[in-house]
This record gives sequence, C-alpha cells and structure tokens, in this order.
Amino acid sequence: MDVSTEEVLNCAIPKWYDNLKAVTIPSVFIPLPEQFVEYLRSDGIILPQGCILPQMCVHGDGDDGSEEGDDDQDGWSGEEGEVPEFTDLLGEMERGIASLGGAVVPKLNWSAPKDATWIISSNTLKCTCASEVLLLLKSSDFVAHDLSRVFKYCTPDVAPAFQYMLCLRQWRDIHPSGEFRCFVRHDSIIGISQRHYTQHFDFVVSHKDQLRDEVVEFFTKYLKGRFFNTNYVVDVFKTDEGGVRLMDFNPFCPMTDPLLFTWEELATLDAQSPVVRVVESPGVVQPSDLYHCRLPKDALEYAAMEAFLSKQETYQ
Repeated sequence: MDVSTEEVLNCAIPKWYDNLKAVTIPSVFIPLPEQFVEYLRSDGIILPQGCILPQMCVHGDGDDGSEEGDDDQDGWSGEEGEVPEFTDLLGEMERGIASLGGAVVPKLNWSAPKDATWIISSNTLKCTCASEVLLLLKSSDFVAHDLSRVFKYCTPDVAPAFQYMLCLRQWRDIHPSGEFRCFVRHDSIIGISQRHYTQHFDFVVSHKDQLRDEVVEFFTKYLKGRFFNTNYVVDVFKTDEGGVRLMDFNPFCPMTDPLLFTWEELATLDAQSPVVRVVESPGVVQPSDLYHCRLPKDALEYAAMEAFLSKQETYQ
C-alpha cells in the first residue's frame, strides 16, 4: 500500500496544527537545530550540560546519569569526553512548558515517545521540565522512527527536505476509554477502532453506536474536506465535557497501527456505514505492542540469557 512523501508530510503536526488548533490540544513548536537532531540519533542516553532531573523522575537507584563530566560518553558524536550543550534550546523548552501550564507531552513531527514511559517514574508521557522531555526522546524507538524511517512506505522512499520540530502539547489526563482511531478513505470514515485495545470498557461496548455517531459528527463538521489528504488516519478523544476533539493524524499505510482491524480489511471497506471495532469482552483483550518496550533491550536479552543458562544447569 503506497503513500506519497507529501501525504506523510501532511500528517506532521506542524503542517496541520494552525488550521485545526481550535479543535485540538494547545501546543508549542520549537525548531530543532541539526546538531540536536544528530544528538537524538546518537546511541546512549547522555543528557546535555545543565540538565537536572527532578527527584524520583526516573526508575533506578537515583543515579540518573545526568551529572556533568560523566565519563561514559558512548553514543554522543561530539569530541571524546564532551557532554552536549543546548542551553538556548533547553531554555525554549522550559518557557514552552511554562506557557502550557507546567506539564506537557512531547513529540516530534509525527511520533510521541510512548514506548519510553518505562524510564519515567510516573509511567506516563507527562513532563514538567526539559530534562524529562530529553530523557523520553532519547529513550524512544518511536522517535528514532521519525528520525530515520518515516518515509519507509513512500514511493519513492527518498526523504525530502523538511524541518524537524519539537512539539510540546499541553498535558491532558485522557481516560483510555475515550480514545478512538478513525480510518478515512476518499474523505469518508470507513472504520473506527478503540484506541487502547488492551483494555475492555463496558461503557464503550454499550454505547458503541452513540460513540460512532459522535465521532462521525465531529469528523463531518471539522475535518471532512478540510485536511490535505483524502486518505488518512485520525485519532480523536472524548473530553470530560462529552465533546470530541482531535488528537493526531497518521498516514493511511502500514506504518500506522490498524489496531482492531487489519490493513487487508481496510482496503476492502466502504464508507456507507463505518465499521466500529471495540473490545467486546475481557476475554478478547489483546496484549499491548508496547510491553517489549518496558525494559531496555539489553536488559531483556540479559534476562533471556540468564534463563537459558539456568535451564542448562538443570539438564546437566
């Protein structure tokens, strides 16, 4: 399923935010210098000079590795022994966080580091300082995808020139039952999926038709004919007041998780009556695709090796 580079670029939040900011979460955008982008691409988690994490911000024994002059500099592409310095950028982040009420969710042009919440003690994307933002960005494979593989499904898969941006979105404590992913083809919704398919919600099952009508009404009023693409995926959420608001856009291609659908199914659906998929009972809850992200890969590999050696000793 091919998608053009233009369609992918159109789904980047800096592209669509100004047109739809009245129906989405307030956000602040910070252009990222090339040196910082290279820092994000580098291996290892070395925080820049001046970064001080709040107490108990990260899991572990209290050593957050952020002390200036740390001898372990693996992954940073600067001079040997050099700790990166982004004083002006960190200041912009702190001002952006303050302007949005003191707590934000960070993301790059497309992806949020939701696979890296294991590194924050709250186990969420909620950041109250620039150091937390950097820690999440540096720990995330989803962010690495934005930096290297976002045009994987494009024809041709050649990355055009564009500006990487850090987006700080105002923190909202959104209940998982209120998030939905809509699949749009030819500017009409063909499918709606419960966003968090690892959980069952009785309310969502019993009000499935009502939720469909509310989502379709929001789409028709605010998005239909107004987005740059005619084929795309859009995430929405229910507010505490009962309304529907826009979360994000994604390309209509396999780089986007189809959740309770498959891409083969989505290729055959029509818009006469959008298909709604929710987790109908606790017995059909699916495992999260983020479970493997809750520990660093080397820790998982170490645990697997320990288990293997233990079995070998048993057999001997």
